[in-house]
Amino acid sequence: MEVYMNSVSIKVSDVSKVYKIYNKPQDRLKQSLYRGKRNFYQEFTALKNVSFNIEKGKTVGIIGRNGSGKSTLLQIITGTLQATTGFVEVNGRVAALLELGSGFNPEFTGRENVYLNGAILGISRGEMENRLDDILAFADIGDYIDQPVKTYSSGMYVRLAFAVAISVDPEILIVDEALAVGDGRFQLKCFERIKALKEAGTTILLVSHDLQSIRQFCDECILFDKGRLLEQGLPNDIVNKYTKVLFSAQEVNEEEGETEAFQGANTLDNDSSSSESKEFRYGNGDGTIDSVSLLDKKGKPTTVVTSGEEVIVRMDATAHRYIKKPIYAITIKTVKGLEIYGTNTYYQNHEFVPLSEDESIRVEFKHRLVLMPGTYFISFGFVELINEEITPLDRRYDAIELKVLPNGKDRSFGIANLESKINYTKLAVK
Repeated sequence: MEVYMNSVSIKVSDVSKVYKIYNKPQDRLKQSLYRGKRNFYQEFTALKNVSFNIEKGKTVGIIGRNGSGKSTLLQIITGTLQATTGFVEVNGRVAALLELGSGFNPEFTGRENVYLNGAILGISRGEMENRLDDILAFADIGDYIDQPVKTYSSGMYVRLAFAVAISVDPEILIVDEALAVGDGRFQLKCFERIKALKEAGTTILLVSHDLQSIRQFCDECILFDKGRLLEQGLPNDIVNKYTKVLFSAQEVNEEEGETEAFQGANTLDNDSSSSESKEFRYGNGDGTIDSVSLLDKKGKPTTVVTSGEEVIVRMDATAHRYIKKPIYAITIKTVKGLEIYGTNTYYQNHEFVPLSEDESIRVEFKHRLVLMPGTYFISFGFVELINEEITPLDRRYDAIELKVLPNGKDRSFGIANLESKINYTKLAVK
């Protein structure tokens, strides 16, 4: 048991959080007078029976719709909120960057808040003074460090808060959406530092609506909805299921805590499907993507191409009722789920071509795959635009696994192949 706990940074066991909602202030007084004989409140369950473990050194993303209980859970983990039932065990020094406005005293200056946060984490004033130069350099707020925090802009606030959080050598770093208020340059600097902390073995808990960041940085992902933990697993798989929670008309099964994907035809034209297929599929079934394929420049099905080669990505779809405004889409992702290209007929301003019931259509996307060598996945979408809202008919995520081979002896790196041409010109000696 001791060996097991030494490998776990955070253990959440059957945690629930129930709030008492009073309609009027005087109802609180009535409740205290009646001493439980009568209830003057309604109960709201923010979390229900949540259990999971986070291993040391792992970077774990938490995703879910607004109001799904993510922030409540983080407050319980950090100790700023008490669970109604259940318990949490945290092994290691925690630095938390929660929603904007928490953690700092608005009346104190930035410098005073630096020392205050250090004291809360058990770090002496002298130690924080030794770290102050690094904090100020990272935060880059200049003379505002000696101004009250209540005068800061949201960007200045989060820059200082993040600089303090990473300065205390945390064993566990918790970030809740706060980085979304920073500008692009600061966000890049923050994520570079998060990567460095990850490589140093820090356990990181990241809550974000930026699914690209979740896919790129996290080892695992946890999906929440309506206060329940739906699933924990690999980021790309969980993000795919979160997309269904966002867009599917089907409701989350309250008893089972999971969703059921629409099951349709899984046959690929290139016969690359198998029992090990990683395809994730869902939709309302009013239309289906009957087949998908990747064709080389000769029109032959393939899943292996050379970098820079021209290909056709094809999908055949059928409407099972009248579809007034159909949209057809593809996305290409890396093996970690990073979306490197996506397009659809709507984005490219194609006119809508209505489909009658049982009518089929073939859609082809022609590309030059200017990708660096590696493995990629192609996803397909058949959706309908109804009152400016997207309704998924059939979505087939990661339906085709694509391998891109080097072109000649080029050993450049990255994702996109910009096909650089290098020229030399000797300059005259000055």
